[in-house]
This record gives sequence, structure tokens and C-alpha cells, in this order.
Amino acid sequence: MEAVPAHKKFAIIQEMAGCYSSIQLLCEIAGVSRSGYYKWVKRQERPSRKHLEDEQLKEKIKECHEEVKGIYGYRRVKVWLKRKYKLDINHKRVQRLMREMGIRAVIR
Repeated sequence: MEAVPAHKKFAIIQEMAGCYSSIQLLCEIAGVSRSGYYKWVKRQERPSRKHLEDEQLKEKIKECHEEVKGIYGYRRVKVWLKRKYKLDINHKRVQRLMREMGIRAVIR
């Protein structure tokens, strides 16, 4: 059985908050802390600088993926970003962003 990530639980709690009066009860049922929920809500309202940078990088990664017809993995995407946009970013960050977007290299 797969565990549900906390951010998905928080989204469900936010949806149900209008129907039910107690956030505390919803958090207890979901097995998350109330403070964690409110911290997540605050992050949704004002995303961090790093989160905004990640969103811009995701657009550039998607552009690369479409341009090369999906054959590049995270290592070659990193090199492509460096050549085209002069971005010096860690390969692990590129890998994480590609995983979040569900982008994988096509095996030829």
C-alpha cells in the first residue's frame, strides 16, 4: 500500500474545509499536523523564490523535451540548458524537476 504525500492530504483538507468547521479534526483524521497544514496554505499564497525559479526551469525543460522529441535524459537536458540559456544548475535539480513533470527520456 502506497503512502499518500502530505501535500495531497493538505489539498484535500483545504477542499473539505468549507464543508466542515474544524480544521483540527480534519488534520487528525488525515494524520498531519495542523501547523503543517497552515504552513502549506501560506506557501500556496506566496511561493518562495526557489519555487518560482523551478517553475521557469520547468518551462525551459519542457521546451527542450519538445525540441529534441523527448530523447534527452536529465544529463543532456542540463547540458542543453547550459548551452542555450547559459544556466549553470545541478543535474539533480534537473532530474527532480523532470520527475515532477513526468518527463522521461525515450529509449530508442
